[in-house]
Amino acid sequence: MLEQSKDLIKAFLLRTFDVREGEYQRVLLMQLNIFLLIFTLLVIKPVVNAQFLSMMGVDQLPLMFLMVAISAMGVSMIYSRALGSRSLRRISNSTLLISVILLTFFGILLKLSISPALVLYVLYVIVAIFAVLSTSQFWIMANLAFDAREAKRLFSFIGAGPIAGGVAGGYMTSIMANYIEGTNLIFFGAGLLCVCIYLNNVIWTRHIPKLTRFQRKKRMKDFGDHPIWLIRQSKHLTYLALIIGIGVIVSKLIEFQFSSVAVQSFDDPDELTSFFGFWLSTFNVVSLLIQLFLTRRIVGTYGVGTSLFALPGGILLGSSLLLFAPVLWAGIFTRLWEVSVKQSVNKSATELLALPIPSGIKSQTKSFIDVFVDLAATGLAGLMLIFLINGLDLSVRAVSILTIFILIIWIWVALKVRQEYLNSFKSKLAQIDKKNVQPDYSNISVLNGLKRALETGTEQQILYVLDKVREIPDKRLFDNVSQFLVHQSPIVRARALQSIYYLEKTVDPQVLEGLLSDPDQEVRYKAFAQLLRQTKEQRINLIHNYLTHSDPTISGAALVGLAEEARNNEEMKRLLKVEQRIHEKIDYIGLSENPEEKYLYKVMILRAAGHANIPAFYPIIRSFMDDKEVRVINEAILAAGFTMNVTFIERLAEFLVPRETRKNAQLALLNYGVGILPELDRVVRNATTRAEVTHMIPGVLERIDAYASVKVLLSFLNTNDVMLRLEALRSLNALQRDFPHLRINKKDILGHVIDECNVYKNILGVFYKQRQLLPVHESAQIKEARTQLTSLLERRLDGTLERIFRLIGLRYPPDDIISAYEGIRSVNEHVRLNSVEYLDNLLEPTLKKALLPIAESAMLDVLSKDIIDHLKVTVPDEKKCLVMLLDGRDAKLKLAVFKLIEAVGSVEYKEMVRPFLNSHHEKIREQAAKILGQQAKTS
Repeated sequence: MLEQSKDLIKAFLLRTFDVREGEYQRVLLMQLNIFLLIFTLLVIKPVVNAQFLSMMGVDQLPLMFLMVAISAMGVSMIYSRALGSRSLRRISNSTLLISVILLTFFGILLKLSISPALVLYVLYVIVAIFAVLSTSQFWIMANLAFDAREAKRLFSFIGAGPIAGGVAGGYMTSIMANYIEGTNLIFFGAGLLCVCIYLNNVIWTRHIPKLTRFQRKKRMKDFGDHPIWLIRQSKHLTYLALIIGIGVIVSKLIEFQFSSVAVQSFDDPDELTSFFGFWLSTFNVVSLLIQLFLTRRIVGTYGVGTSLFALPGGILLGSSLLLFAPVLWAGIFTRLWEVSVKQSVNKSATELLALPIPSGIKSQTKSFIDVFVDLAATGLAGLMLIFLINGLDLSVRAVSILTIFILIIWIWVALKVRQEYLNSFKSKLAQIDKKNVQPDYSNISVLNGLKRALETGTEQQILYVLDKVREIPDKRLFDNVSQFLVHQSPIVRARALQSIYYLEKTVDPQVLEGLLSDPDQEVRYKAFAQLLRQTKEQRINLIHNYLTHSDPTISGAALVGLAEEARNNEEMKRLLKVEQRIHEKIDYIGLSENPEEKYLYKVMILRAAGHANIPAFYPIIRSFMDDKEVRVINEAILAAGFTMNVTFIERLAEFLVPRETRKNAQLALLNYGVGILPELDRVVRNATTRAEVTHMIPGVLERIDAYASVKVLLSFLNTNDVMLRLEALRSLNALQRDFPHLRINKKDILGHVIDECNVYKNILGVFYKQRQLLPVHESAQIKEARTQLTSLLERRLDGTLERIFRLIGLRYPPDDIISAYEGIRSVNEHVRLNSVEYLDNLLEPTLKKALLPIAESAMLDVLSKDIIDHLKVTVPDEKKCLVMLLDGRDAKLKLAVFKLIEAVGSVEYKEMVRPFLNSHHEKIREQAAKILGQQAKTS
């Protein structure tokens, strides 16, 4: 009977909420955990609020707003730092345990009437901080428990937990307060938190997958780099932060008015507790009903701009009522409108408002806006109320006047942010395709704007919008997206399938079956993933039928789709025998005689092994990296990237060098996310890493939208490897072009420019000396070696000049500086002169003094002694020239010097080569041994 009940529950969860095999316990435990957390909060908060207001009076509430803001901001900073050094499990359990201890301790003090005033101040702050931390750490844990695809599918169901907890907790408190003394409910809440600690441990032990540190870094959201600077740099973000901040200020003013009229109506603390409990739950119920039945219609019909006025408009009406009639029903209406509309219509509109902002910037600033902007606004509201109520001794009516004034500012900011949204959306589409005329997106809703872009946009614009559809998976976009399933571009077809996956709509199975035979393998994989997502009954039979399909393209798509679906679901892996099925495909390779069929099976195995992330298949991936076919090697590279395992990083870096594997190696390394940065830095610093590999690393870093990329690339400018410095500068210029929000400290640039100018002069001195020695009567062998060396030095001068200009391009507009550099290198004398004149007008005095003489000398075709003297270049003797070149890290220059030393045949010069017998560079080691007449040492 019990098993039958379990099966019925599972069937219901699968049909209704798409909770799949292997996810039931994880999902239900997570939902129960957040239910209890919010339930506890809604039990304790009405009690503490009622006790505080009854004993201390409503005029002390503004002071509490300020204390909560200061205390919570400090705790949040400590908490954020702790997350970087300690495990989330330990922090989460510690937070709950400390909350239990504090609630119990201060509850006892309150019960015994020991310093009740101080106790209530502390309890009020504790409850407020608990509200911030408990929900925050739960959703961090949820992001570790579920990957992005699972989260999109399951978080709406898990999100029902806090809603149910909020409703049940408040109503329960309202009822219990009539029978139990309010202070006793604090102990009840502490007991519930003990249950949460137990649930936490069960979830961490059984249901949090073993993730690599790269996977954890990808999933955990924390404060980004320089969020304040990012917000200041973007009008759009500035207005968005202002709207959120103003909303918090207004919310606190209304909360004060609501509490004031409530205290006037209820003298008894338990009655006040019951009142607060009932209405807190009612606010949640109304908010849920609006979210379910009205939000999409309002936001979708009237657009993001108009929807933003729903919240301030209703509050304006409520504040006007409170101004003329500061009574209970007016306070309830205003607070009801503020809470319910804020959590439904306004929240959806604000999320849509952030749509044009790049996801990298959003992720870096969201936590800051959600926490610090919220807390700062709370503190500001407290200061305003202290000034009005405690300082000027004004009434609740005065707060209504202040609220109305702030609402006028809110409406003005809403008008500004609506215009900025449209400007951002249009400029992004225009930036993607500058050649085509852009449609008019003014005066349309977000949804219609996306639809119009999908209908009339170019391929690149369509891809951009399809990505945005994943951020706001509105089902009304399904018809617009599904049309691209037959698009001529395989990239568009695959991206459309990916978007539909997040829209959670059903595609005609016959269409998907046709796509399973698509010429493009990515389309095939995405088609099976969609087929698997929308099939709720007989999933096992479906998987088995496709896995055993006679066509290897279809069976391959099924295996890869299954592996990706079960990646973090160990129970599903076991149930569907993922590892066994991959082994069967491996065994089949030896039986097949058709080379193309063998290749398809290899691709199938590699993609499945990479996505499933089963360590037993790592040796298989490594073995295919040595395959005879480049296309198989490329698939093995991608598979290694899918695993996000640290042991593959160095090997993947090696594949950056050959052109035929470079693109896939970059994609594989980028898949590790921002956590790859320290590892790539380590690869570059490793003395055994080939120079060719280190020179390719900046090309990967320039595609990672994080300030850490800037810091690592800037650190490369301090190395002795001139080619690495040049590549780092090119990548910094690319980062500044593609991610202008990533700030580069301009002060650091000046020092590097001066250093590069000195390098240029040193190379110029060596070059001038070698050119002087060329006409000297020497053997043909010496002349040839010296000519090769001077040619190489000339190229190094060009490279150093480019580095100087790219450095300046980090301080001034990069496009203008690069144009000036190209002008100086021009064969047209008039263009060269204009470029120098432009630099003379642009550069600050220090840079002008360092750069202009070099720029002028670079313009000249002949290097004379007058130029050398003008630049104050020291010309070394020949021995010193060779020593300088051998001290650097430029392998090609060293080999050119070796050739000259060998040709000259001087014993003194040959001894300069001896230290290089132990070089990590194989060619340098071999040439040194050859010059000294020794056997080269093996590495």
